[in-house]
Amino acid sequence: MLNTVKENTNSYRVNHPDYDGLWKNLIEELFQEFMAFFAPDLYPEIDFEQGVDFKNLELFQLVMKSKKGTKYSDKIVKVQLKNGEEKYIFIHIEVQAVGKKEFAERMFKYFYRIYDKTKTIHQIYSIALLTDASQKDHQDTFYYSFYGTELTYAYNTYRFHGKDTEELKKSDNPFALAVLAGIYISNNKGREAEDHEKRFCYKQQLISLAFEKYSHHTNYLVALLYFIDYMMLIPSELQEQLYETLPIAQNEKEEKKIMGLEKLRDTPTFGRLYREIEEKK
Repeated sequence: MLNTVKENTNSYRVNHPDYDGLWKNLIEELFQEFMAFFAPDLYPEIDFEQGVDFKNLELFQLVMKSKKGTKYSDKIVKVQLKNGEEKYIFIHIEVQAVGKKEFAERMFKYFYRIYDKTKTIHQIYSIALLTDASQKDHQDTFYYSFYGTELTYAYNTYRFHGKDTEELKKSDNPFALAVLAGIYISNNKGREAEDHEKRFCYKQQLISLAFEKYSHHTNYLVALLYFIDYMMLIPSELQEQLYETLPIAQNEKEEKKIMGLEKLRDTPTFGRLYREIEEKK
């Protein structure tokens, strides 16, 4: 079931979606697919039939208090491996950010805090998603040295910069479309009419791809449409234009499809469509 991240559509503003909440929601809803896409080395070792446990980040508030300014998401997940061992997975998502020295140091601090709190279970898999595709310079290692005292901490990263968008479109994993949305957003940050038009085109493409790929996989489709609809906010006049181009309400068969996606009823695009179909009854 989709745990919807509600957004206040009455105060709808272009370029101000809740990136943090949207990523958190998508990861928690489709965690197995997240690991398959971003952590293919660890993924085959996890026993997903045993379930996953999203830990309470309040345990780590001493470290988290250092967060200021840029938004980012964190997830700490306990999983069981197929060999019976329990491991912690630390997922850090940096939204619209560049992973420089300060970021690498913060990743180390988070790692140590988790390491210290988990007591006897010390195996931790850390991964950072660096979502600003317009920035190519990111660090993936924290290094400390002072007169013979040295420390090197390396962690996994997934950098949106330089990713092949055509290859992402071919992927069967729903997170490929989420990455595409992130790439389009970070490469299209302007507020001019031309920038809004580009975002409109990108959003239209992603919605079409989502239906094309996942029309028979409701969990994927609902999660992605919600993510895309709020992630790629556009001005009201273009929102109207997008709505008019939706093919899903053209016939009764398609209308039945959208009526099965109740969790979309509050979204900017599909909420209106959903309500209009309800009124026809």
